[in-house]
Amino acid sequence: MSIVMVNRSPVAIYREEQWFHGWIYAVLLGVAGLALGAVLWSCDPNSLIDALRMHRAFPLAIAVGLSVPPMLVVGLLRMTTEVHPTELRIWFGLVPTYRHVVSLTEIRGVEPVQYRPLADCGGWGFLRSRNGDRVFTARGDQGVRITLHDGSTLLIGSQRPEELARTLDQAVRDLS
Repeated sequence: MSIVMVNRSPVAIYREEQWFHGWIYAVLLGVAGLALGAVLWSCDPNSLIDALRMHRAFPLAIAVGLSVPPMLVVGLLRMTTEVHPTELRIWFGLVPTYRHVVSLTEIRGVEPVQYRPLADCGGWGFLRSRNGDRVFTARGDQGVRITLHDGSTLLIGSQRPEELARTLDQAVRDLS
């Protein structure tokens, strides 16, 4: 029996973490506050007073129950991009809730671009643009468009698009 060792370097040659815009977090907190207000507003005042007398923790339970899920979502709103010697990895979340991996051998071309997130892509996150790009973006209006050998394209949002493009281009050439 022989053991074959695969040399997959865990060391990233490029890494970028991007948090979503602050206003997105504010909107999520506002929605959580409105949900809490709606629950309290819809309660019968007499039953709410009775509940408060019987269970002083009732309002706290409602507040925690309605605010913890949005806080968890907010804590997960982060995009990480890594270039490894053999692949490009993009994921969303502290614990990857969505992950996309591209082998560098699939990449045909790389170029830094500026785009309009709302007009071209419908916003931020992982989605499709009007021209068919698969888009992975968290903030800003700059990124790297990657053309794959099958003709499909990816748009990776970046705060350092030139550096990401150079790193990808060099890593692809090193594999050739």
